[in-house]
Amino acid sequence: MDAVKSENLSRSLAGKDEERLLTLFFVLYKTARIVETDNETFKRQSNNFYEQYEKAAKEYGEVVIKTVAGRYFVNEKMVRFDGSGLSGAESVINEWDELGIGGVKFNHDISKEKIEKFFAFVSDIKPNKDNLEILSGKLKSHELNDVQFLSQVKVSETGNRISEELRRSFRKSAKKTFYQAMSVVQEVVVNTKADRDINISKTKRVVHSLIDQITRDESSLLELAAIKNYDDYTYAHSTNVCVYSLTLGVRLKLDRVRLSQLGFSALFHDIGKINLPTDLIRKPDAFDENDWIQMQRHPLLGTKTILRNLKFDTHTARAARGTFEHHINDDFTGYPSLRYKKRKTTLFSKIISIIDTFDALTSGRLYIKKAISPEDVIKKMQYQMSVKFDAFLLKIFNDIIGIYPTGSLVLLTTDEIALILANNDQDKAKPYIKVVGNRDGLLESPEWVDLSLEDNGNRKIIRKINPEHYNLNIKDFILED
Repeated sequence: MDAVKSENLSRSLAGKDEERLLTLFFVLYKTARIVETDNETFKRQSNNFYEQYEKAAKEYGEVVIKTVAGRYFVNEKMVRFDGSGLSGAESVINEWDELGIGGVKFNHDISKEKIEKFFAFVSDIKPNKDNLEILSGKLKSHELNDVQFLSQVKVSETGNRISEELRRSFRKSAKKTFYQAMSVVQEVVVNTKADRDINISKTKRVVHSLIDQITRDESSLLELAAIKNYDDYTYAHSTNVCVYSLTLGVRLKLDRVRLSQLGFSALFHDIGKINLPTDLIRKPDAFDENDWIQMQRHPLLGTKTILRNLKFDTHTARAARGTFEHHINDDFTGYPSLRYKKRKTTLFSKIISIIDTFDALTSGRLYIKKAISPEDVIKKMQYQMSVKFDAFLLKIFNDIIGIYPTGSLVLLTTDEIALILANNDQDKAKPYIKVVGNRDGLLESPEWVDLSLEDNGNRKIIRKINPEHYNLNIKDFILED
């Protein structure tokens, strides 16, 4: 059985050859925009692409390069590729979106000269004048019958629906990245306390790994962030805030540089708490007035820690300001108190403020002793948003959490209990789930189910359930496979 799953997974995920073909495609696409086809650089990139193309054509026949729901495919194999990581790729895809293009198909016997002619052709595309129909006609008039533009498709209209095996691969990768991030946070805290150097490059690398994971599949990381009983809340909280912040940043279409700065800022937002007494952080009882006075020092302490311990660059500057501002409200209440000129907090600070509050309230740790459900937290925050939170950002974050948050348990009309694996943007009431139990008890082999498929029409979500009422630990279901 495992061998079959491994074989199916290998058919779903692209290998190094497909990754290289996709990279060379966008490199040549960009090169054609800036130099003529007789230029030496263009010829070199054309040779590189055609050499890789011939290998793919021998294996597949025709070669298709396309995007579906933000993911990249070469002949039905999904490529681990983040368009913002390669200069030129993101702008090409944005142009395709305007034109209604979903991809390009090359016939297996297309010549190198025709491929060069095609890239010269696309370099003159003007989104404000062209569209898919016009461009398809122009291809024929340019005698480029060996190339075809593909229209955009929705995931539900294509065979590229993410398979169970692919989701398992995503979740495995997400766990590795998530725990690496927690380990980096721990290392930063330990080294800062000991007044040792902090490995900034390592921290930035783990943030980029989180960005890659979220770009490819945000739900697997959101599922891990839903676990609120990690052994060390401090490290998990900073990682959760980073994951949620980056997810919101991706939804805002921030470029990779700003995403990197946002994730870096989020990881460091609570660093000031290392300078507070340990018995205060771990105090089991409610805080008194003196406790609150001490706790409210952590943004300022964190800012000083960052500026004192990190080499000053843009990442450090943004992290310092995010740390200082993440408890300052939109109406300038909160803390630290601003005595002099008051200016609006930054976008990063507003994002971190929303997510820090959400994760703290849903965790029921530190000075908030009782966990609150995600939907009740969102309602509470919406009530306060005219004072505390940015309404637009909170709305986007609410969309990320969804009706049935990733990582929550639900009861189905079939008397089954299921874990929410991924939200469905087309129909919030029909997410991707994992059935973990029924009226006879927990299943030995959970069933992965897409509620949006007609075959699963008999299964509908009745309501969310509290795992504690059934003596269940949601952490077990999330980490079991």
